[in-house]
Amino acid sequence: MPLKKIALFCFCFALTVQPVFAGFDEAAAAFAVGDYVQALKEIRPLAEQGDPRSQYAMGVLYENGFAVTKDLPQAAAWYLKAAEQGNTDAQYNLGAMNEHGLGMPVNYVEAARWYRPAAEQGDIDALSNLGVLYQNGQGVPQDKVLALALYNVSVAYAAGGQTQAAQNRQILANQMPLDDVKKAQALTERLLERDNLRPGLEAYLQQPQQ
Repeated sequence: MPLKKIALFCFCFALTVQPVFAGFDEAAAAFAVGDYVQALKEIRPLAEQGDPRSQYAMGVLYENGFAVTKDLPQAAAWYLKAAEQGNTDAQYNLGAMNEHGLGMPVNYVEAARWYRPAAEQGDIDALSNLGVLYQNGQGVPQDKVLALALYNVSVAYAAGGQTQAAQNRQILANQMPLDDVKKAQALTERLLERDNLRPGLEAYLQQPQQ
């Protein structure tokens, strides 16, 4: 599955960086022991109050059929609520659902729309998948230089791990002229400058097409 899976780590990480809503820690504990019914009981009111972490969690429950009937359109609806508030995991999942036609028709334009904000925040999977769309010209103008740069950034943020982006960039680089590979490397270096991923990508995309 191309979607991100929820785990106890996700819940605990969220607890360390965002204000805790009453019930969210209880939901994390319930999820950790597989008590999805209790997790749903704790999460649903928070999601309905607008908490993006809880909205994302609701999407995961519906995606997987945990304590609810599996319902991909409903999962997408919850992911959308969280994505609109900047939750990068929800943005990625929504992009993947659009790209692969999960619970909805394939829509590459929407896939790119949701991958991009997650990629701009350094989500390694969104960077990689956005690169695929640019490599193939799906939902965006084909741009192999940008695709290779996005793969490079994804690999850099993954600390050099063996990721799909690492495989993609090797295959793509072997197909590109050396001058274009050099252009991609220069773009990569700009995107990896401190706090420059989003503005650097924006600046590149605003350049006149060559």
